[in-house]
Amino acid sequence: MLPLRSIAFLLVMTASVPVWAQRIHQYRVTVDPDIRSMQVKACFAGRPPAQLVAESLDAPAAFVEGKAVMERRQPLQPNGTEMRLKGIADDGCIEYSVNLAGGYTKNDLSGNTTKRVGRDLFTEVGLWFWRPAQLAPDEDIEVSFALPEGLAVSTPWRPVEPAREWPSYRIGHAEFDRPSAVAFGWFKEIPVEVPGAVLRLAILDGAPPADVDAMRTWIHDAAMSVAGVHGRFPVASPQILVVPGARAQEPTPWAYVLRGGQAAAHFFVNQRRPLRDYIEDWTAPHELSHLLLPYVTSHDAWLAEGMATYYQNVTRARSGAITPNEAWQRMHAGFKRGRDSAVKGMTLEQATVRMFRDGGYMRVYWSGAAMLLLADVELRSRSDNRQSLDTVLAQFADCCLDPNPEWTARQVFDKFDELSGTDVFRRLYDAHVAATAFPDLAQLYADIGLEALGGKVELKSDAPRIDVRDAIMARGTYATPAALLR
Repeated sequence: MLPLRSIAFLLVMTASVPVWAQRIHQYRVTVDPDIRSMQVKACFAGRPPAQLVAESLDAPAAFVEGKAVMERRQPLQPNGTEMRLKGIADDGCIEYSVNLAGGYTKNDLSGNTTKRVGRDLFTEVGLWFWRPAQLAPDEDIEVSFALPEGLAVSTPWRPVEPAREWPSYRIGHAEFDRPSAVAFGWFKEIPVEVPGAVLRLAILDGAPPADVDAMRTWIHDAAMSVAGVHGRFPVASPQILVVPGARAQEPTPWAYVLRGGQAAAHFFVNQRRPLRDYIEDWTAPHELSHLLLPYVTSHDAWLAEGMATYYQNVTRARSGAITPNEAWQRMHAGFKRGRDSAVKGMTLEQATVRMFRDGGYMRVYWSGAAMLLLADVELRSRSDNRQSLDTVLAQFADCCLDPNPEWTARQVFDKFDELSGTDVFRRLYDAHVAATAFPDLAQLYADIGLEALGGKVELKSDAPRIDVRDAIMARGTYATPAALLR
């Protein structure tokens, strides 16, 4: 049961949905008790679409049978990832069933694979969700889940309030081919309240089970540190999935953010590690810092990953999870890895496009972080710390975090310049995106009092902009509880 404050927040959030979304197509998803199959009934408001599409190439293999709900029960059959609809009247319906037990991994390249997690099921939405390829501005889809008693669902979509008979969600207008995932299981979805948001946390089954209180504390701590960037968490109601069973020494060897809904962060964890390991780890602040930006095209991943990489250290220093000295040391070590991994003659733009093929993650991630540090320092230096990357992101959050459009890095930087009244970001873009060298930080280090000593960095006491250096890592409004750091 959600606390009253959470319910009130979600009601306000839902009330802000544009009133012009008048055509609401209704999908009812009925899940079998063993979560091995589902049946879907889709009823269209007004004229049905000419065809439906599915995001996953494995969707045709999972499709069992379908039919139009009409007098002749016309059968439906997908052709690849498309399924044509013929002869269905206005306000008509279709029904189809899906096998969730097939182990569909042949065509999955994202890691977002349908799989069992103990008694629960983690399933890519594209495997079973056949939907119109595009929705008009006045259209939306409401998905309701008819679940056996005790079974819960976690989705990346916006919850519908006031509550329906079954858990119900509006999917919004994000592109249909953005990956997303839904989990079914015997978990309880936990509301995690932070300024500006209620995160919807689901912790899947594990052997041994994950410590629910510890996982909630970890996610709350990371989300509070990110909310401290400009006073509120950037996404109102994100899906947060914790999936136990990862085998590694670190607590969270794998995590990512998906944009096939509002936004979602998925963490694959070694649930045997103690809470302190999670608090000291950078992964959750990194992933949640991705949400400071909207969806940025993968060709410009240096910006999305650079933003998350920069703030994974800054936010933890501000909350006291690490010291400012530790944060600068970690950033210095990262810049060195990025510089050392640069392929001679390859631009940042090229390295980003080839990142998954060539493994050039360090060059891409840390080049982006270096550019954002350069921007942050310049903005602060020009304004005696009244303006910063934080303040630009606060203004950006007010205007531009609609989850549906896709942005390029150039568009984001142009908007940052407009909001800041400067040309800081355009000049950084022009200087570094087409450059083959890692950003030169020598002058910045001298200005803010960082002295590189081999693999270490020393914080000097005599430099012109020490105030900027200290302001970047200064303690914020949220402090990680001391008890979590013992």
